[in-house]
Amino acid sequence: MTEFKAVDAEVRLLANCAVGLGFSYRGFRQGLEHQPHAIGCDAGSADYGPAFLGSGRDPKSRVAVERDLSIMLEGAHELGIPLILGSCGGAGGLAHVAGYQTIIREIAKRRGIRFTAAIVNASQSPDSIRAAVDDGRVRPLGPRPPLDKAAIDASTEIVAMMGAGPVQQALAQGADVVLAGRCADAAIFAGPALHRGAAPAPTWHAAKAIDKGYLATADPAQGSPVLATIKHDHFIIEPTKPGVRCTTESVAKQTLYENPNPFRISLPEGDICVDKAEYEQLDERRVRVTGSRFEVAAAPTVKLEGAQQLGFRAVLIAGLRDPRILEELDAFVEEFRANLQRSAASLGIEPNAWSVRFRCYGRDAVLGDLEPHRSRIPHEVGLVVDVIAQTQDIATALATRAGPAGSKATFNDRVGGGGNFAYPFSPNVLVGGAVYEWSLWHLLEVEDPASPFSIELFEV
Repeated sequence: MTEFKAVDAEVRLLANCAVGLGFSYRGFRQGLEHQPHAIGCDAGSADYGPAFLGSGRDPKSRVAVERDLSIMLEGAHELGIPLILGSCGGAGGLAHVAGYQTIIREIAKRRGIRFTAAIVNASQSPDSIRAAVDDGRVRPLGPRPPLDKAAIDASTEIVAMMGAGPVQQALAQGADVVLAGRCADAAIFAGPALHRGAAPAPTWHAAKAIDKGYLATADPAQGSPVLATIKHDHFIIEPTKPGVRCTTESVAKQTLYENPNPFRISLPEGDICVDKAEYEQLDERRVRVTGSRFEVAAAPTVKLEGAQQLGFRAVLIAGLRDPRILEELDAFVEEFRANLQRSAASLGIEPNAWSVRFRCYGRDAVLGDLEPHRSRIPHEVGLVVDVIAQTQDIATALATRAGPAGSKATFNDRVGGGGNFAYPFSPNVLVGGAVYEWSLWHLLEVEDPASPFSIELFEV
């Protein structure tokens, strides 16, 4: 693999949206004709919640993951360019990266291709995090309490989110395929560009703009990969599928995606500053961006994510249309709760062994107390009864009891006669399995943003 360090060199990056979500095969093959220097793809997100980090499972199906990885591996091998995958397996933990290692070995064996791969480990030992807490180097990210050792001990997995440095190091060590654990999306693309000597400011902004692939286009449903061409003072983004366009709006919108500050995007190495960026429509399909800046962090941090198991879930979903219930929905829910508590007591289940949450879809399930139209009487409601308990047997038993406990509830002197629930499924109780919550959502102060991560090379 050739490396060069010319500051004004052109670097081309081909980006897909997310492993397992699919992309246009035709668009990808067209992208290869532009002779990109690297292919990158995000493979995970905290958007899926803590369950996948905690359990080690991938939120995407294996068949979908294999399809996308096969196409990208073959394309990268064909051109002799690196393939970088970030947040492998959905959450970037040890089990997730190991799963991707197995998949790429199987694909390579079937296709008869050989390459050097690198695992960039993002998993953190509890001991190292405890030591960081003792040193005062861990602080909450957002409205969370300070990290305590009980949360660390309860976590089934803890990862740190890497920047571009570990990706650069893996490439420098000769990796053709990089399987990165938890990774900032933009770092997947900034890593290979910086490795080739591209200027940091346009590189980081371009990396952020393409880190969701087709979301930078005006028609994401087309699934077009996008190509970023990075030069010393600007970058150009274009879709690779014929008939698809990038616009100034679509590129700028993707830059703002998932960021609390629209003008400053924080990463382990520093901040992408786009307050003076200008977006120019070069033609019907291409957008040029100038004026980007990158400010190196004076005190680098990496994000920590951890998950711990709360218990086990079982869910009952019921449709309600009885206007008498809907007129006094709060009173009905409270009587429903009381009936379920009596059912638990009759089964000998202790109050601290379970909990229940009621969500009224069609009224306020999304916004809760912030719902401005909560006082309106809906014509129907989808009632979700979410039971979490210490064991699956307890959760399932109480969710099963929830049907009769609710459909026959008496409230405000109104006698429930049964038959008030419309069930969309049979059986009407859905067994949810283990339930997790975020135990760590914090920042770790480090001298070197690459220091929490280790690299292991292997031959395929």
